[in-house]
Amino acid sequence: MIGTMLKASLFILLLCASTWAIADQHDDIIWGINVSPPFHIWQGEYEKAGFCDTLVDTFERELPALSQSKRKLPSRRITMLMRKNQHLCFPCLIKGSDYNKDFIFSDATHVYPPHGVITTASNAQRFIKAFGEPLSFTALAQSDYRFAQPIERRYGELQPIIEDYLIPSEHFQEVSGEGAHMNLMAMVAAGRIDYTLDYKMLMTYFQRTEDQTNPDFERLVFIPIKENRDAVIIGAVGCSNNQWGQHAISNMNRVIEQVRSDSDFRQSLDLWLGADRPRPEFNNRN
Repeated sequence: MIGTMLKASLFILLLCASTWAIADQHDDIIWGINVSPPFHIWQGEYEKAGFCDTLVDTFERELPALSQSKRKLPSRRITMLMRKNQHLCFPCLIKGSDYNKDFIFSDATHVYPPHGVITTASNAQRFIKAFGEPLSFTALAQSDYRFAQPIERRYGELQPIIEDYLIPSEHFQEVSGEGAHMNLMAMVAAGRIDYTLDYKMLMTYFQRTEDQTNPDFERLVFIPIKENRDAVIIGAVGCSNNQWGQHAISNMNRVIEQVRSDSDFRQSLDLWLGADRPRPEFNNRN
């Protein structure tokens, strides 16, 4: 009897899984959403106010005739499914990165200012004295200071420096799990690691949402980096590189100008990237 019930339960689960898979097949766009503020924000004062949340909402408004759905998944799971040609799109990826070369991309949606070093105020003084201002990330990466990054996080043109000097060393650490980005900010503020590398907006979100009177936390500082000081980073939607993904990207590119100029999306970018964020002219190659 128990065996029969277990078989029946397994059959129902498999049937449901098949139904979900079939339902996904018929969606014109399936968004992979992860917990990584301020890209996506799932709770608190800024719930659903991440700029990637706003980007998805803007595409939904501009493409009302299309069937669109969202799947909340870890970023590592999203990219794995996309590499396996499952039907999925990630709304905020770096366009042109070697790490993301397996995906198909929309035209540019926005640009980021360059990554920098995030550390405590006391460490910032030491770093600038030892490695200059703007800071030589290559020199810092070869020092004994402790570095950490969220698992699956990549940093464009700075990634080779991490792979050459930090990953092989005992001073390198990866942070995993839901909320890894903010956990990492807390680790830096508490002195558990010495620095990380990322956009200034992650520090901004942490400072706006965390209790800055916490006696365990030191004030965080963002230091520009010499190696990428004049760079901007192109953001775009990435989708699985198959026929479904090509169709999804084609639809997005039809309304890309409306998305870029949408007031809600622009205000969200201003909120997190800053009103002084870079605003280069886009063209069809971006």
